[in-house]
Amino acid sequence: MNNPFVSGVIPPGDPFCDRTKELKELTSYAGDNVNVVLYSPRRYGKTSLVKRVQSALLEKGCVAVYVDLYGVSNMDDVAARTARSVFSVTHPNDSLFKKTVRILKAFRPVLRPAETGSGFSLSVEAATESLRGPDLLRETMENLGEFIQSSKDPVHIAFDEFQEIVEIDGLKVEGILRSYVQVQRASYFFVGSRRRVLLDMFGQRNRPFFQSSILYELPALPHDDLVAYISNGFKKAGKSCPEKVAQQISQKVAQHPFYAQKLSFYVFEMTKKTAQSEDVDVAYWRVLEEEKFFFEAILQGLTLKQIALLKAIARTPHLTVFSSDFLAKYRFSQGMVQNAVTKLHMLDLIERTGRGTWRIVDPVFSQWLKGM
Repeated sequence: MNNPFVSGVIPPGDPFCDRTKELKELTSYAGDNVNVVLYSPRRYGKTSLVKRVQSALLEKGCVAVYVDLYGVSNMDDVAARTARSVFSVTHPNDSLFKKTVRILKAFRPVLRPAETGSGFSLSVEAATESLRGPDLLRETMENLGEFIQSSKDPVHIAFDEFQEIVEIDGLKVEGILRSYVQVQRASYFFVGSRRRVLLDMFGQRNRPFFQSSILYELPALPHDDLVAYISNGFKKAGKSCPEKVAQQISQKVAQHPFYAQKLSFYVFEMTKKTAQSEDVDVAYWRVLEEEKFFFEAILQGLTLKQIALLKAIARTPHLTVFSSDFLAKYRFSQGMVQNAVTKLHMLDLIERTGRGTWRIVDPVFSQWLKGM
């Protein structure tokens, strides 16, 4: 039997842990043409959830467009990715695709044989060399509005990793997008993992998107539901995972969706018939080993003082970072801590707790930092 646990985007038809409430609410918002900011820490399953929402919308006859803005480089890129996503969605329907080509005049679709040798890959190129930057983005959004207006079916558009636009003259891009989004008869989801950046975009009075959307935070998975999901996954695949072992997996990763899948995957691989507690410990260290390359990449973008503060928070999460005990223990100055906290919070590497302390957002990253 194939391993029932996955570590990437979960296809809409595959088993999904919990999120019943979120799926129902988000699908309802989309159906009511409400705009939503969906945010959470990295790898919490936002993309899987959005694609599941869009799959449900497709079944109801909705046109669902998914635009991935990760690593977007400039305004031309934002416009091109948006146009390509619309063309990709409409391409399977010949008459709709032809209509889309007529309406989205800023770009031309380009179909080439796929590298795999089967089917085609779709890209786009600007219709004219003279249209670039803000003008191209405005034209694309104007065309998109015409597409939405002409559609007999509801339209839903998801911009994933939406916070990436702040790196490319963000306020100007925000202003252009907001001027069109606010008048279009469609539902937009703005999805992202740098929570502080997203909340500033939609919560600051001087920003174009101020109070324009519902703020919707995706929490960690409920412990009991995750335990049941893990046990059921083993059972359906012909193996057994006792409740205490499933609880150990859940607690080990603090109910983090990505790590729960990954740790469960390796425990399942190690299990012949019944999962054991010692399997969880061995599998957890394998996860740590695999993730260290990603963690090292995070540290490469930080200063030595920021790294030192991260390690200190991981090792003593019970101390407030401005307390005399914390500052004396690590020989930090209050000014150094203030500057580092501001940066690390903006990068969504640390977050406040209810006790007024700070903690590492990623539970496995926190464990890795303790061992440095």
